Amino acid sequence: MTSLARTLWRRRIWGGVAVGVGLWLLAYVWSLQMFGGYRDAQLHGQVSALGGSAATALGNALNQRLALVRGLAAFVSVKATANLGSHDHEHDLQTEFPEFASALYGTMPGIRNISVAPDFIVDYVYPMDAGNQRVLGNNLLTDQRPGFADAVRRAIGSHGLTVHEPVELIQGNLGLIARDAVFAGDRPWGAVGLAFEVTPLLAASGLPDIKDVAWGVRTNNGARVGGDIGVFSQAPVVVRVNLPEGYWELGLTPQGGWDQAKFSGVEYRLLQGALAGLGLLILLLTVSLSHNRRQLEQLVRARTMALVATQHDLQKHAHDLGQANAQLERFAYVAAHDLQEPLRAITAFSQLVARTYPALLDDEGRAWLAEVVSAAARMRLLLRDIQLYLAENKLPLPVAPLAVSAALQTARDKLSARIDASQASIAVGPLPVVMADARRMSEVLIVLLSNALEYRSANRPLQVRIGARRIGEFHVIDVEDNGIGIEGDYLLRIFEVFQRLHSRVEHPGTGMGLAIARKMIERLGGHIAVVSEPLRGSTFSIFLPAAKDEPQ
Repeated sequence: MTSLARTLWRRRIWGGVAVGVGLWLLAYVWSLQMFGGYRDAQLHGQVSALGGSAATALGNALNQRLALVRGLAAFVSVKATANLGSHDHEHDLQTEFPEFASALYGTMPGIRNISVAPDFIVDYVYPMDAGNQRVLGNNLLTDQRPGFADAVRRAIGSHGLTVHEPVELIQGNLGLIARDAVFAGDRPWGAVGLAFEVTPLLAASGLPDIKDVAWGVRTNNGARVGGDIGVFSQAPVVVRVNLPEGYWELGLTPQGGWDQAKFSGVEYRLLQGALAGLGLLILLLTVSLSHNRRQLEQLVRARTMALVATQHDLQKHAHDLGQANAQLERFAYVAAHDLQEPLRAITAFSQLVARTYPALLDDEGRAWLAEVVSAAARMRLLLRDIQLYLAENKLPLPVAPLAVSAALQTARDKLSARIDASQASIAVGPLPVVMADARRMSEVLIVLLSNALEYRSANRPLQVRIGARRIGEFHVIDVEDNGIGIEGDYLLRIFEVFQRLHSRVEHPGTGMGLAIARKMIERLGGHIAVVSEPLRGSTFSIFLPAAKDEPQ
């Protein structure tokens, strides 16, 4: 081999190596980005589910303790009002309070003391140990500790329960103090209270047992309740725990932060190993191809044959997948249809029980039955929308010139009760003739008007403006409202199936209306878009083909 040939050979080798390393780096960066996105979504879903469960358990544990305060207030109120105008109640409390308090004290762990304060001066306390004796004689209305006297005054003014923010108890340890005012007739008689430690409360929620997740609980004012509230500076998943006054926030993040959690664990190590193997394979393949052009040609031919076989397999798999999807859609449609009957039975029998046995049901029982009927109704609406969504591709498409004003009038007639109840103002400009069918067009307008009515602002009357414009071969129908608007990050998500931006309690619905509307418009040969400004309103634009003989 001549010197020139060796030089060219070396250049070809190193050039091949450089290309291989570059390809591997691109694959490495792309793989890490894709893996990071997948793991981020997976981790947020896991932590959100964990946070919802823990918040529910914490709320239950807290409500169990607050129920004891209400029970104590009821007991003392009976004693205070039974002997109104005399001092017999003092004797009753002296003799019966220890026994009643003992029963409350033993119901759950973490209760530090149970107290009764006639004239808002602590006169009775249980248990009477050394720490609790320091509470006796404390005037609740003149207590100098921040917020203590204010909490008692709020209880008097609201005739309800108040919970003081976590404080260092007189008896020691961080705790909560819940108070309830007691009235003798219309006159404030005094107050009752329970002091319970925070640690057993958190233990009852299961939070201390959570593995690999950092958590913290704080009040709505930012005061620490438990855990590490430093997690609130680490983009946590936040779940609210409601209180009689205000709320707590439970924040959760993976130990070490999201980035560390994303790029750790078995899956990440497997990815690293696969990428390392890929890099080595690319390097070996590059060197090998640079050494022998014939081997490269043979390899290309072999890869081409493999790709042809793979393409054939992919086509077969695509055909099989299409059949499976069709069967799955058919199954979902039939299931949604067949489930309607048991839902109607659930509703009918629940209502029959309520009408037939009213004397056997207390208020709570009637409320449970009403919740069953309400849940069945929501399920029936959801199944109806699922059927409508799945059937859209199979329904006839009688497209013909249609006056949008006629479809709008149908939509307004169906929503007239809601429009009148909301006192909405609807201004309509000239509307065109488009290529569509009346059922789909009116259904889409019902969805958009319903959204405007549901998400109207509480600070101003609802105003809806409906107009049209021409863009090329399309008419654009704009439905503009002055409601609460939509955050920019969610503008595309709202057209997906089951996507909700608010809880069902705030805004009821199935989460499928806009998905169905988009599917209908796309089958008509058009599309739907939205622009929005949070707190100011939204504009939904329907693009539909103009009638063929209509001049532009």
